[in-house]
Amino acid sequence: MAERRGPAEALGPPADAPGRPRGRTRLAGLVLAAVLGASGCQGGAVLEASATASTATAPTSTARAAAATTAEREDALRQLLDERASAVLAGDVEGVLATTDPAATAFRERQADTARGLARVPLGSWSYEVQGEGPGLGDGRRAELGPDAWVADVVLSYRVAGVDPVDQRRQQSLTVVRRDGRWLLAGDADGPGRPDVWDLGPVDVVEGRRTLVVGTAERAVLEQQAALGDAAAERVDAVWGTGWPRRTVVLVPADQSQLARLLGRDDETGLAQVAALTTGVDRSSGAPGAAGAVDRVLVNPAGLEVLGDLGRAVVLTHETTHVAVRAGAAADPPLWLSEGFADLVAYSGEADLPPRVVAQDLLADVRAGRGPSGLPDETAFDAAREDIAPAYSSAWLAARTVEQRYGRPALLELVRTTSGRTPVEGGSDRGAEPGAAPVPLAQAVPQVLGVDLAVLEQQWLEDLAVLAGEAG
Repeated sequence: MAERRGPAEALGPPADAPGRPRGRTRLAGLVLAAVLGASGCQGGAVLEASATASTATAPTSTARAAAATTAEREDALRQLLDERASAVLAGDVEGVLATTDPAATAFRERQADTARGLARVPLGSWSYEVQGEGPGLGDGRRAELGPDAWVADVVLSYRVAGVDPVDQRRQQSLTVVRRDGRWLLAGDADGPGRPDVWDLGPVDVVEGRRTLVVGTAERAVLEQQAALGDAAAERVDAVWGTGWPRRTVVLVPADQSQLARLLGRDDETGLAQVAALTTGVDRSSGAPGAAGAVDRVLVNPAGLEVLGDLGRAVVLTHETTHVAVRAGAAADPPLWLSEGFADLVAYSGEADLPPRVVAQDLLADVRAGRGPSGLPDETAFDAAREDIAPAYSSAWLAARTVEQRYGRPALLELVRTTSGRTPVEGGSDRGAEPGAAPVPLAQAVPQVLGVDLAVLEQQWLEDLAVLAGEAG
């Protein structure tokens, strides 16, 4: 994937996601993309409030009635968030609401929806870290909330049971007010932050054998994605192996506008080209638990509408491949290799999807003398471009060249060598040794394939010419 972001995800909106466009093939609307977000956070001293599903309790959290110093105020917030974490894990909606300001009506209503949705998610842990004071409140907001109100910079960490070996982390800006001597939460929109799907409205949950689907979309859509995700996981196992957690979390918002919010974007630019994408931690960020984190697959309901059953299956398999490859990776493979390999797994076993069908746009360009002269770089996958289907076709056929000329084991080793590997829960891994550092592509190609990168590139161009002739 193209996007690699630093460890503080909420400090700014992510760049446009790359993806496969609604191209000129008969699979019009088939978009395959992976956005690499970041979910680590940076900051000063951390005050941690945590709870686990098996040991969570609800400690008293009465804030000091008198004016508090900064340290006392943060300690009071820590206690409040510890109470809140326990209520979330217990599925206690009233307990969650007890931590909110009764005067913040709209916020309380959203929190009730969030708490009811979270009660359906199999959470293994839920905790907060108080990083310190966030941005100041504007005059109007302070007049509304009172002189003691302030914004806290907080990190939410959680795990989905049976899926996450390490924490998922989200930066939040929580507005805190003092009412009758008690600190309470009055909002979450007075500073930077990025929502999860359960923050967007009432969610439903469908559990498949290998897939957990959470979303605000209709239940029929969630059930469909669970079935597709289960099948995708089996197909990924058959090609990649079992060295990944082997369960996938799929998030399905109700519409494209909600998808933009989940990605931390101000608008929907570029998302019309995307049917699904993958978000996760930048493995090179050094964020806590980055190498062991499990990514999430996000589905664009608008993209699903233009796909048939086969297209939807290909999309989920492509994205599940990204989840598997990135699990335990120290870095991301070059974008063409990452996207090409995901396409190769997604199309494996589909006899009705030969290159002359899937890559007809690219092959037509080759026949017309407008074909590529080299492997696509990251800019070729930018969703802001008018037509990026040729970049994805190029990447897929490049991965196919490696597989056909050097064998599938060599292709797997090339992916693993360029991404590095660390130990992963969930099964044995084939390929590079656990803990191996990623190797640059220019070094990995001769190391794995025994030829220079320029030779591989020329072999791919030769294969393109042959395919273009066969399709002509």
